[in-house]
Amino acid sequence: MKNESILLISLIFLSLLIPLSGNKYLLYLTLKIWILILYAIAFNVIFGYSGLLSFGHALFFSGSAYALAILVVKAGYSLPIGFIAGIAAAAVFSVGVGFLSLRHREIHFAMITLAFSMMFWGIVMKWRDVTGGEDGIAGVPRGMPIFWFYYFSVAIILICAYIIYSFVRSDIGLILEGIRENETRVRFSGHSTLKYRLYAMIVSGTFTGVAGSLWAMLDRTVTPSISHWSFSAMPVIATLIGGPQSFLGPAIGTVIYVIAQDVITKYTLYWQFILGIVIVSVVLFFRGGVMGILEKFLWKR
Repeated sequence: MKNESILLISLIFLSLLIPLSGNKYLLYLTLKIWILILYAIAFNVIFGYSGLLSFGHALFFSGSAYALAILVVKAGYSLPIGFIAGIAAAAVFSVGVGFLSLRHREIHFAMITLAFSMMFWGIVMKWRDVTGGEDGIAGVPRGMPIFWFYYFSVAIILICAYIIYSFVRSDIGLILEGIRENETRVRFSGHSTLKYRLYAMIVSGTFTGVAGSLWAMLDRTVTPSISHWSFSAMPVIATLIGGPQSFLGPAIGTVIYVIAQDVITKYTLYWQFILGIVIVSVVLFFRGGVMGILEKFLWKR
């Protein structure tokens, strides 16, 4: 825990210096990483701690982004109202999807969440009058210069990460880990596994919504690409790279994923193939991810 705290403080301190560099692309890329870190950490509540693989988190992410964009750009509401409404929309979606899907397990749960996500993608693509179809919705305001928006977003993300950390370290989080390891034993102890997994889904979906609203404000455009199933795969890949059994694992995996994608695409169009080799290697030979490697070989020394 001490080593994780040192690593976390060091990364935060270095990232806070990015806006001072004056490099706009580096600023944008770093803020994108921060937002996707929150996305991955929120996803890991349902994956790493509850033991369920979701392929539908793009629904919560894009649902929040589209709710903000529609209310602010098309309906003329203020940005704070749109931001809160976007998060509320993600929370509502997580309740609905969780209630309908959590009675199923393993591949069935994954496929149901995928179906909900692709259903929303179809709505976004076809309902052009509201969502803009393939063109999306442009002109989403940030409400402040990107220099200050960077620090605002980082502050929001750190607060959300702390709340998620407190949740997974609470009694509910311990019960979720027990369900992940032995669901039958937890059920016989008198706990409702469905209820606790619904708690996890709501927390995961709501904070994914925070990331979605921040993303809409950063890009100032919302497009169907963030509601596609491939965007649901992003936190899965990042979590596998970093390690699902560590709270910082998804964050480290996100940094590696985004930077690797940014660097590899400069040299080849087949970056997915190279990244796929890395992911398969990590899953087969390093089951604990990057954080597992650090804990095993470096921090113990």
